[in-house]
Amino acid sequence: MTALNPRIRLATPADLSALERIESLCFSPDRRSDRKSLMRSLRSDSQRVGLAVSDTSSGEEAVLGAAILFLYQRSIRIYSIATVPEARGKGVGERLMRWTEKQAGVLGVDRISLEVDAANAALLNWYQKHHFKTEAPLPDYYGPGEHAMRMIKALPESADPTRVVLVTESPDVWQYALPNVTAVTPGAYLSDPVWQRSDTLRVLNVCSNFSNDTLGYYTSLLAAARNHRISPDVIAIKDMSARATRRRLSEQYAPLINEAMDAIDEDENVFPVIFEHSLLPQHQPLARTLSRAIGAPLVTIIFRKLIDKFGERHWQVKSIKALGLAKALKQYRSVVDTAAPMFFSKRRFQNIKTPTYRYDLAILVNPDEENPPSCPKALDMIQQAAERRGFYVERITAKDRRRIPEFDALFIRETTGVNHHTYRISREAVTEGLIVIDDPWSILRCSNKIYLYERLTRARVRQPRAWLFYDGVDWRNAYSDVPFPLVIKRPEGCFSTGVFRAETPDELDALLKKLFQDMDVVIGQEFLPSQFDWRIGILNHQPIFACKYYMATGHWQVYNWASEDEGADGFHKVGNSDCIPLAEVPAAVIRTAKRAAACIGNGLYGVDLKESGGKVYVIEVNDNPNIDADVEDIIEGERLYDRLAEDLARRIEAERSHLALVASK
Repeated sequence: MTALNPRIRLATPADLSALERIESLCFSPDRRSDRKSLMRSLRSDSQRVGLAVSDTSSGEEAVLGAAILFLYQRSIRIYSIATVPEARGKGVGERLMRWTEKQAGVLGVDRISLEVDAANAALLNWYQKHHFKTEAPLPDYYGPGEHAMRMIKALPESADPTRVVLVTESPDVWQYALPNVTAVTPGAYLSDPVWQRSDTLRVLNVCSNFSNDTLGYYTSLLAAARNHRISPDVIAIKDMSARATRRRLSEQYAPLINEAMDAIDEDENVFPVIFEHSLLPQHQPLARTLSRAIGAPLVTIIFRKLIDKFGERHWQVKSIKALGLAKALKQYRSVVDTAAPMFFSKRRFQNIKTPTYRYDLAILVNPDEENPPSCPKALDMIQQAAERRGFYVERITAKDRRRIPEFDALFIRETTGVNHHTYRISREAVTEGLIVIDDPWSILRCSNKIYLYERLTRARVRQPRAWLFYDGVDWRNAYSDVPFPLVIKRPEGCFSTGVFRAETPDELDALLKKLFQDMDVVIGQEFLPSQFDWRIGILNHQPIFACKYYMATGHWQVYNWASEDEGADGFHKVGNSDCIPLAEVPAAVIRTAKRAAACIGNGLYGVDLKESGGKVYVIEVNDNPNIDADVEDIIEGERLYDRLAEDLARRIEAERSHLALVASK
């Protein structure tokens, strides 16, 4: 039989029907996973679903099989591997097994386990051929008289020399011959196809600068988009500069900090943390604890001494900064010599997770914002719907951020941004245990257009063709297929701000020169002209409204920020809009919007799409979509706001149920 050469990708909630089909074709009714169980697998952080697919002659995907994995601390359990009948004997099962082993390598687990029907000799032999060994019989596992066998595959250390990638501006200073560790520059990691295409990498970002729009920042951002295990991730980078992080660490680890700093006479102490090691052996527990809590392998922490009213000394975290590899080797070479081999010999790089707790509803607004995501009437409708659902609702502003712990949910209805108090408040709210829309991960992912492009590309979501332009790299030599006009986007922006159009190569040169004064990377996308953009509102993976946003008169965007024709109300010129019943939206538009939103999370998103040449393209995914009275709510009315309130309540109740279950054990 001819091999299909399938590829494996991570499944999303949009693949639910395909998984149901596989279950119906491959398992008897009493052994199938139902729809609810499959959706739980797709959404759970402790499960992973791989889908075997191949392209058909029509350009559509053919789904050939699936693997459902349960992820434990030291092992992976294969819950099921299945291949549809027409694809059996064509290498699909082999690909799914290799994909499973890659996941084990990424997670650094010790073994893979599974349960198999003891009466199925062919399947037992197949697993034995893949080096699984019988561990124990499981009598009546599937039912009376239906026995199973547990099988185990012990995993040796990976021999892949690229399993761990150390990203540093100075890879030549890394002189350690450690197995599985390769040092590369951030530019090489970001642009080399070897690193772009791998699904089995752990990435240690030891750059010296994590500021926005630097290559150090983009290393962590795009590592997440590529599903690489990255340390520190972008959340950890943002947390380093947050006052709430410093306060939390100072309070949570006060005994450990005060004990370690007790003998220090100075008012401040510089405390480098080098691959979980400290300069002095007695400070080792503190270094290991803080390294894992911060989520970064190389940092410098500055502690300051405070004297309370009783004359007692207390130490607090004053600042946390990146400690680049070159600086660490120059100043603390002997510590690196000891720490690096021990650190990279571990199978897992662990972080300490902040516990979460829940409680009422705060709506974050900015009364002075000219173009907020919800108008006053819509805010009233949101509040009324929440009150119908049993919420106490209070509208707060940025100055109320210290009151965040009083609530158990936060709904942000102010335009969000990464370098903005909305992100900091969202992050603090999550840290305090609130249910948050927009959550900080969604703000980060949606705010950066380069992250979005890479994330959607890996999920095979159709987008306009794009090119990344790097400061110092001649784009004319790098790319031969750049079309004009070309849309140029700042990595972070909203409501069409930071978006430009270059009509000629010379215009592009001038525009890049200007943009590179503030950043290292920008993205260019092919221009797809259209009369309107679709906006599909997605909440928890489901569409809740659909609108057509028409281009501003005489302009190529919905928003014409450069327009001098502001009208009597003072607003910038904006195109008209039509709200469309979801049932009348082309199925391909809905399907593509759901797939795109699933790449970001399960929050509230507005997916912008264009139809061109009979195909649907995702332009961007917005974490803070407009919900205005008499615009997005024309079709659904009160029901739209009720769905928002019901989803917030569902999230809170689910979290409380989880905490109650844990407490009862």
